Amino acid sequence: MKFTKLTDDSSWLIETTDFSLVIDPWFTRSQVDGFAWFSWQERSKTYGPFNFSSMKGLTVLVSHPFSDHCHKETLLTFPENTVVVAESRALKKIQSWRYFEHVLPLERAPFGVEQITTPSLLNQTHHAFLLHLEGLHVLYAPHGVRANDSLPQVHGLITTTTTYKLPCFLGGTVNLGLREAEKVLAKTGAAWVLTTHDQPKESKGLVGLFAKPTYESSPAFHALKAGESLTLTELV
Repeated sequence: MKFTKLTDDSSWLIETTDFSLVIDPWFTRSQVDGFAWFSWQERSKTYGPFNFSSMKGLTVLVSHPFSDHCHKETLLTFPENTVVVAESRALKKIQSWRYFEHVLPLERAPFGVEQITTPSLLNQTHHAFLLHLEGLHVLYAPHGVRANDSLPQVHGLITTTTTYKLPCFLGGTVNLGLREAEKVLAKTGAAWVLTTHDQPKESKGLVGLFAKPTYESSPAFHALKAGESLTLTELV
């Protein structure tokens, strides 16, 4: 199994023996959540183009409805017959575009995946997805997940080490940061950690006005740059 960081934020390619999985593709420079006056983010470059068409059994997984995970402009560059799997809120958004022939909920995915947290009014972002890949369990939690949630034992963890704080009326702490990631690592017994969703970006609008990001790292975690890959044998 091979893990490739497609961007410096939270877009991934996981290649297994049987299929290829693209997670949360956002390849353009900027993204807007709702309205630019509310949240607009820009980074220094675009990413790609990528030759996904040659990959075996290509599937796209969208973990959150926010545009840095569910990015319409990027997603519409994939062929219409691409199988797209999405969590419930993102699923409704993607279905409304009437573009893809196959938009599936998690429970109908052509690979093993389950959301082990439940979105609520007070928790829109801190969610974890358990991927079952070639007999291994990998936990994907791009904004972090609370260690006091009911978390399974896993082989690997993909999560953030950045703390991104907003006022409560804008969602509170969006990314839970390194300390919580270390607690999740201890609880799940993961043998390795890949960091994600840690890219510094220029932020404007109301969110940018109040945002307070803190970027941290750990020598025990693997922090890949865009285009870098690690195989399972290199991770363990």
